[in-house]
Amino acid sequence: MDESDEIFDDPVLDLSGESAGEKELDSSSPFFVSKKAAAVLKHAILKQYVVPFASKVGRYSPGGRVVYVDGYAGPGRYEDGTPGSPSLILNSAARIADFRQLDCFFIERGRKSYRSLSTLVEEARGQGLSAYALRGRVEKHLDEVLDRAQGAPLFAFLDPFGLGLSFDALTKHLFGSRGWATGRLATEVLLNFNANAVRRIGGLLTSPKDTPSKPATLQAMDVACGGPWWRDEYRTSRDPAEAVERIADGFASRVGKAVGAGYWTIEVRNRAHHQIAYHLVHFSRHRDGLWLFGEAASLAQVEWRRACLPPRNEDMLFDAADTFDEEEAERAKRWVNRIRQNIEDLQKQLGVFSIGDRQAEVLAGVLGEAREKHIRAAVKDLYKEGKTGCKGVGDVRELRITPP
Repeated sequence: MDESDEIFDDPVLDLSGESAGEKELDSSSPFFVSKKAAAVLKHAILKQYVVPFASKVGRYSPGGRVVYVDGYAGPGRYEDGTPGSPSLILNSAARIADFRQLDCFFIERGRKSYRSLSTLVEEARGQGLSAYALRGRVEKHLDEVLDRAQGAPLFAFLDPFGLGLSFDALTKHLFGSRGWATGRLATEVLLNFNANAVRRIGGLLTSPKDTPSKPATLQAMDVACGGPWWRDEYRTSRDPAEAVERIADGFASRVGKAVGAGYWTIEVRNRAHHQIAYHLVHFSRHRDGLWLFGEAASLAQVEWRRACLPPRNEDMLFDAADTFDEEEAERAKRWVNRIRQNIEDLQKQLGVFSIGDRQAEVLAGVLGEAREKHIRAAVKDLYKEGKTGCKGVGDVRELRITPP
């Protein structure tokens, strides 16, 4: 990953046998030199989602205050000047400063990265933004941040390089300390569930080698996942790719059940043909949060696909960028057709239903790719064909699918 200075947030041994407390990625690390396509996706999601989130939930908070926490912030900017997640969020805070106060807490462990981050934060404070740089492990500052977030909605972004907060710290400490409320005390988390860590650590289960660090590393995974259940998932999977999917889904469902939240999981790759680097998992206790995130994820995927295009080369006869819009239009057609089929299937099962009550079923097969505009197009097509009485006009989530 590009924005962390630690392999494990807990002081356990990593796969190299070194203590995580002794390992540090600083601002000179290659992770911070330039942005990879995988980082484009998560940053695009943050840009697309945090402002709508703050705008919506801030209505219920005194003074329009909303708290944002970046648990593994990194230096804030890449060496080439490209904004990292702290810089992007501070830009968002400036955009909504007239009607929302976004209190930003950036936690960073590495010395060099923290110095760069502190410079960025001081610049933001000089512009009148509410921003704080905190050095150390996330657990060290979590109580302080949660105390300062009392009475306000909170959004936490957890993007470690490897394993981050323990399952208990996430469910009992972060979520648990804020109750089950929405509105003024809305609590949402977007986290990186690292597929590379799952593959590496899971490989220890089938490896005949017994290294000194093996028990501690497996135990660290148990702590991160909320128990050893993941071990059977890994052992009984056909291959590591299936294991990654099963374990990511199992983790998300367990967290969601523990905190009373719905969730999204988004696969993130550096290229379409690469193996999954990590899953972005979003937890929200409100239907609107899940809908807003779906929109953000879909729009971010467009930016990711554009970032995956090969660089322009004057010697090439064909430039992939020239056909990008056409390919996007073809994707949209496929998505609309799939959504139409999903809606027709739901009609056969339910007769009458509201789109907002059936998000997952309506978007089955295109979840995280298609968005509201594609749902509306599908409904309008069905209306034109005389298959529903719904014209597809108005708030998509409120559309009620009825017989013609």
